[in-house]
Amino acid sequence: MKHAVHALVIASVLAVAACSQDDTADNPATSPSTPALSTTATAAASNLAPAPGSSAAAASSAATPVSAGPYLFDLLQQSDFAAAFHALKGAKELPDWTEQGGTSTPAQKVAVDGKSLLAAAGCKPHDCPSERIVLLYDEKTHAMWGVFARRQGEAPADVSDGSNDQLSWLGEPDDQFKDALKKRLYYPE
Repeated sequence: MKHAVHALVIASVLAVAACSQDDTADNPATSPSTPALSTTATAAASNLAPAPGSSAAAASSAATPVSAGPYLFDLLQQSDFAAAFHALKGAKELPDWTEQGGTSTPAQKVAVDGKSLLAAAGCKPHDCPSERIVLLYDEKTHAMWGVFARRQGEAPADVSDGSNDQLSWLGEPDDQFKDALKKRLYYPE
């Protein structure tokens, strides 16, 4: 639980920093015209591992530094990503903040079921524990899967406790993709 609290504090600090500055003008890494990430994240589970062929693929499960990638807002400005998002089954029922990306952290490259994907996440501005979204995007096929979580009642202090969450699956993720989405939702890296 101590690690989950630390992760929440770090994510909150990053989110506040991201909200308090306009990165798109000064930081080419978050510009809407920036191509997708070229870095990878090391995952904690076997079905959510670094992208095949990446230098991180040979690394152990210890955390490795990841360069800042585009934020969900930036990705939603890209026509292919936006089209995939709007085509998701269930996307029309999402709250308005999801169309702008909400408060988010940089996207990361991950691998699920042997596919190299872009993982992007966001939450409701000024109320992250109440509503969160995680998306997995295949840049080659433009396929997308996601999960939207809405807390019912009081949010537990432990971010990894999803006992009060109502999950809405976006698209039609199979069990492996559902597991990967849940891990990114409850145990972000």
